[in-house]
Amino acid sequence: MDHQYSIINQCLQLLKQSDLPTIKKLRVEIQLIQMKRLLLNDRLTNDMVTGACGEDVFEGLLNQMRRICGEGSQGEALTDLMDRIGGMLTVLGGEHAHH
Repeated sequence: MDHQYSIINQCLQLLKQSDLPTIKKLRVEIQLIQMKRLLLNDRLTNDMVTGACGEDVFEGLLNQMRRICGEGSQGEALTDLMDRIGGMLTVLGGEHAHH
Protein backbone atom coordinates (compact mmCIF):
# COMPACT_ATOMS: atom_id res chain seq x y z
CA MET A 1 0.00 0.00 0.00
CA ASP A 2 2.85 2.40 0.79
CA HIS A 3 4.29 1.46 -2.56
CA GLN A 4 1.08 2.43 -4.37
CA TYR A 5 1.00 5.71 -2.46
CA SER A 6 4.57 6.55 -3.45
CA ILE A 7 3.81 5.71 -7.09
CA ILE A 8 0.96 8.22 -7.07
CA ASN A 9 3.36 10.81 -5.66
CA GLN A 10 5.78 10.04 -8.51
CA CYS A 11 2.94 10.42 -11.01
CA LEU A 12 2.04 13.80 -9.52
CA GLN A 13 5.68 14.88 -9.77
CA LEU A 14 5.85 13.82 -13.44
CA LEU A 15 2.64 15.68 -14.10
CA LYS A 16 3.98 18.84 -12.50
CA GLN A 17 7.05 18.79 -14.77
CA SER A 18 5.16 17.95 -17.96
CA ASP A 19 4.19 20.29 -20.81
CA LEU A 20 0.57 19.19 -20.80
CA PRO A 21 -2.04 21.95 -21.04
CA THR A 22 -2.96 23.26 -17.58
CA ILE A 23 -6.59 22.13 -17.71
CA LYS A 24 -5.56 18.56 -18.56
CA LYS A 25 -2.90 18.59 -15.84
CA LEU A 26 -5.50 19.68 -13.32
CA ARG A 27 -7.95 16.97 -14.35
CA VAL A 28 -5.35 14.23 -13.99
CA GLU A 29 -4.04 15.75 -10.76
CA ILE A 30 -7.54 15.74 -9.24
CA GLN A 31 -7.96 12.08 -10.17
CA LEU A 32 -4.60 11.16 -8.66
CA ILE A 33 -5.37 13.04 -5.45
CA GLN A 34 -8.72 11.24 -5.22
CA MET A 35 -6.84 7.98 -5.56
CA LYS A 36 -4.48 8.95 -2.72
CA ARG A 37 -7.48 9.72 -0.56
CA LEU A 38 -9.05 6.36 -1.34
CA LEU A 39 -5.79 4.54 -0.56
CA LEU A 40 -5.88 6.04 2.92
CA ASN A 41 -9.40 4.72 3.47
CA ASP A 42 -9.50 2.16 6.28
CA ARG A 43 -12.27 0.23 4.57
CA LEU A 44 -10.03 -0.86 1.73
CA THR A 45 -9.79 -4.62 1.62
CA ASN A 46 -6.65 -6.56 0.80
CA ASP A 47 -8.31 -7.81 -2.37
CA MET A 48 -8.67 -4.27 -3.69
CA VAL A 49 -5.07 -3.38 -3.01
CA THR A 50 -3.58 -6.62 -4.33
CA GLY A 51 -5.99 -7.58 -7.09
CA ALA A 52 -7.49 -5.03 -9.44
CA CYS A 53 -5.29 -2.28 -8.00
CA GLY A 54 -2.17 -4.22 -7.14
CA GLU A 55 1.37 -2.91 -7.39
CA ASP A 56 1.71 -4.07 -11.00
CA VAL A 57 -1.34 -1.99 -11.93
CA PHE A 58 0.24 1.05 -10.30
CA GLU A 59 3.57 0.36 -12.02
CA GLY A 60 1.69 0.29 -15.33
CA LEU A 61 0.08 3.61 -14.47
CA LEU A 62 3.48 5.12 -13.69
CA ASN A 63 4.91 3.89 -17.00
CA GLN A 64 1.94 5.35 -18.85
CA MET A 65 2.46 8.69 -17.06
CA ARG A 66 6.15 8.64 -17.99
CA ARG A 67 5.28 8.14 -21.65
CA ILE A 68 2.65 10.86 -21.75
CA CYS A 69 4.63 13.39 -19.73
CA GLY A 70 7.90 12.59 -21.50
CA GLU A 71 6.62 12.70 -25.05
CA GLY A 72 3.99 15.30 -24.35
CA SER A 73 1.48 13.13 -26.15
CA GLN A 74 -2.04 14.45 -26.27
CA GLY A 75 -5.47 13.31 -27.24
CA GLU A 76 -6.03 9.61 -27.15
CA ALA A 77 -3.08 8.73 -24.90
CA LEU A 78 -4.29 11.21 -22.31
CA THR A 79 -7.87 9.96 -22.58
CA ASP A 80 -6.62 6.39 -22.06
CA LEU A 81 -4.71 7.51 -18.97
CA MET A 82 -7.75 9.26 -17.49
CA ASP A 83 -9.94 6.23 -18.24
CA ARG A 84 -7.40 3.98 -16.55
CA ILE A 85 -7.28 6.19 -13.45
CA GLY A 86 -11.08 6.37 -13.46
CA GLY A 87 -11.28 2.60 -13.48
CA MET A 88 -8.84 2.34 -10.59
CA LEU A 89 -10.85 4.94 -8.66
CA THR A 90 -13.99 2.90 -9.19
CA VAL A 91 -12.32 -0.25 -7.85
CA LEU A 92 -10.77 1.52 -4.85
CA GLY A 93 -13.88 3.50 -4.02
CA GLY A 94 -16.42 0.79 -4.64
CA GLU A 95 -19.86 2.33 -4.77
CA HIS A 96 -18.56 5.54 -3.16
CA ALA A 97 -16.36 6.52 -6.11
CA HIS A 98 -18.91 8.68 -7.86
CA HIS A 99 -20.37 10.61 -4.93
